[in-house]
Amino acid sequence: MTAMTPQTNDRTGISPALAALRAATHALHADLDSRSPLTAALTRADYLDHAARVLGWMRPLEQALWPLWPDADDAALRRGKSRWLEDDLRAGAHAEEPMADCPWVPKPSCLAEAFGIAYVAEGATLGGRVLYKRLKTSLDPLPLRWLQGYGEHTGERWGSFQRLLAEHVSTAEDIALAQQAAVQAFTSFRDWVIDATPDRAGQA
Repeated sequence: MTAMTPQTNDRTGISPALAALRAATHALHADLDSRSPLTAALTRADYLDHAARVLGWMRPLEQALWPLWPDADDAALRRGKSRWLEDDLRAGAHAEEPMADCPWVPKPSCLAEAFGIAYVAEGATLGGRVLYKRLKTSLDPLPLRWLQGYGEHTGERWGSFQRLLAEHVSTAEDIALAQQAAVQAFTSFRDWVIDATPDRAGQA
């Protein structure tokens, strides 16, 4: 996964919370983009190894995140990202032992923190769509379900996330909590998925 959050051009009228989250995570996003294995040439085995690592981060994150979500129907649409990764691993007959869960994934204690973490998880679906178009032929027959995200509904889901964010994270205190949680989510992804990958590959 290269783009953990979208870095699209700012539009007039974006919420203060979204602007603050973009500002707080910009440097981390750029660092992850420059180091992601998905931005270089990679084999099916490389992709599956990366997906297994992402699953170890995403699974505990989703378990802690979505029970706090303010809209149960919306949460039901968003909570399947771990299954997308499992689908890819199953299709690739990934034979390694199941990946352990990341022990330092941030766990939200309030709604503002949940939105900060969700900003990272939801933003990844936008970057994934770009990667899917680039990699689907070279990594065939893997379905790349993780990179497909919400498919044709990806933009719609991101728009609804922005509306919920603006509605529920509006005070200076809540915005600061969301920023801190987003940075923690980015950092935990970097430490578990990106920084650990070279050592793991070296043991193969």
